[in-house]
Amino acid sequence: MIRKPYFLLSLLQAVLSQEWKADTPRDVRAQKGLCALIPCHYSYPSNLANKHRDGVWFNTEEVRPWAPLAFHSKDHGHESDRFRHRTGLSGDLKDGDCSLIINNITAEDAGPYFFRVEFDNGENFNYYPATQLHVSDFTDKPTIFAPEIIEGKSCNITCTFNTTCRGTAPDLTWDNPTDVPGSVSNSVTQHGGTLTYSSVLTLVPSPKHYGQTLTCRVSFPSVSSQRTLALTVQYAPRNLSITSLDMIKDSSISITEGNSTALHCSVESFPASNLRWEHLGVTVNRSSSNNEVRLELPHVTSRVAGEYRCVAENEHGAVESSITITVERRETHEWKGALLGVGITLSGTLAGFLIYICVRKGRNTGKGHSAQAVRAGIYSPHEQSDKPWKDEEETLGIETDRYRNVFQADNIYENCNLDEDSIYANV
Repeated sequence: MIRKPYFLLSLLQAVLSQEWKADTPRDVRAQKGLCALIPCHYSYPSNLANKHRDGVWFNTEEVRPWAPLAFHSKDHGHESDRFRHRTGLSGDLKDGDCSLIINNITAEDAGPYFFRVEFDNGENFNYYPATQLHVSDFTDKPTIFAPEIIEGKSCNITCTFNTTCRGTAPDLTWDNPTDVPGSVSNSVTQHGGTLTYSSVLTLVPSPKHYGQTLTCRVSFPSVSSQRTLALTVQYAPRNLSITSLDMIKDSSISITEGNSTALHCSVESFPASNLRWEHLGVTVNRSSSNNEVRLELPHVTSRVAGEYRCVAENEHGAVESSITITVERRETHEWKGALLGVGITLSGTLAGFLIYICVRKGRNTGKGHSAQAVRAGIYSPHEQSDKPWKDEEETLGIETDRYRNVFQADNIYENCNLDEDSIYANV
């Protein structure tokens, strides 16, 4: 009987203590420059439901003198200087929502936080345990969603950034090349406790935009980050080109029979085109890699002559071009070369023969002048015997210098009156 009052008192205290409780996490993580949200829902005795109350958040493990105040709903002047104008409640205390928001988080904001409620009738309660706030560097980046980007078709490229904090809203902006004009629209949506900020860039791409970059930047008062997208514009084949090691003239090449040749066809497109070579309506070679195809034609014959078409196509269109191969018969080519060689040989032979005749006549004329010189006493018979004339086939030019004065008045070629035209007249 003596123990019964103590049992009832303990039960009453337990019931009352259960009415003073809060639902808060043990740990919360936030990044520098963003905002932190410490979720909090509290309860209190029902007899206080209609009483005015104020909420206080301490930046400490428990109440102690001069403990820093992060938030005070009644008088913001009680807040520590470093928290002033950066903190607030995300809900209404009357609804049991005591969630704390801290904007523009710094490394100094890390530490324990607990909530205290103060009623007008003087009843107060501190809700433990405290929540530990962990602060890390800012690493979050926006996300870019892009549909298929097709030449000439309007498309929407969306940049989003998610946050669970209802503090300072981020700014989403686009950095795009001046030759990629577009319009921008921004919005914010909420899914549960997550806020999604979106920026939509609408543009009409062209092939020249392929490979250019678009950058979406998210900015807070003290930090920012960005994500970049390289445009992959899909477009139909264009700028088809046919090349060859042999000279191409007026979309045609001439090949001597028996020789080899090769044709190379390339094109620009995305995605890659299927390319093929056609001759007389039949596909003779094809390729589906890196926008090019090569056609080898070894030991050319007259049967390979004609038009060759290169066709390139992908899902967005097709383009083609052609080249004509003419085959020259080897017999004709060799006959022309042989004829030219014979002509050159005959010309040289005839010219040499005519020059020989001229020189021979000149020698005979020189001998006549020598006899006249003997009779005139220019030199004695003894001298003649000392320097006799040898056979004319052996002596041409040996003694000429000695008697140059005798012959200089006469032209050794005086009987050879042939000009250049006469020599080559029959060539």
